[in-house]
Amino acid sequence: MKAIVNFYRSPARTGIKILVTSLVLGTLSALPLWLTLQFGDADGGATRVALLAMFGTLAGGLGAIVGVLWFGLELVFRRR
Repeated sequence: MKAIVNFYRSPARTGIKILVTSLVLGTLSALPLWLTLQFGDADGGATRVALLAMFGTLAGGLGAIVGVLWFGLELVFRRR
């Protein structure tokens, strides 16, 4: 937990922080679907986790786009 707090309090660029957070969000939201498909019921009743994976990865993707744009703007308009 301390490593996560140290990452967010570090002087790293904000765009990188947003990008990493979004990619972790997308990965963690797809994990329940993967686990359900690997070890869950064989009847295919994974609608809730499929919706979670779908919306979570969409949010993660949009956050990754925002993070890349933010990082690009930080590089163009450097604060001195």
